[in-house]
Amino acid sequence: MAESSDVNNLAHATTFVWHEVYGASSSASTDFYTQALDWGVTEMPMGDSYTYKMFTVGGTPVAGCLGTTEHPELNDVPAHWATYIGVDDVDARTEKCVALGASVLVPAMDIPTVGRMCLIQDPQGATFWLFKGDSA
Repeated sequence: MAESSDVNNLAHATTFVWHEVYGASSSASTDFYTQALDWGVTEMPMGDSYTYKMFTVGGTPVAGCLGTTEHPELNDVPAHWATYIGVDDVDARTEKCVALGASVLVPAMDIPTVGRMCLIQDPQGATFWLFKGDSA
């Protein structure tokens, strides 16, 4: 069993670097989580296409929010929380995952000023994003 000091440090792990909620409406998600958890919201312009919403705690971004009906390419995506795992090299780790039986659901892509990411499905069906930030 973990000691209490270990449990208190769990939230400070660096491997799981980001989380994102996908709901039908980003406004409904932000309304719920800001009221239920006293989170704040900030927005980050993503070019001409849209503005990305981020939940904040004490002014620090802690998670993202996407509305699936606001993005036609996400219309069939059910509501869920996604997790991003920080890695040293997205492409090399993707190859390793595939060699171990994983599938690539969204090929590696670069998000300007943010980083590189790829959506993986492990051999048992669980999904996660591999991520390396621009500054990492």
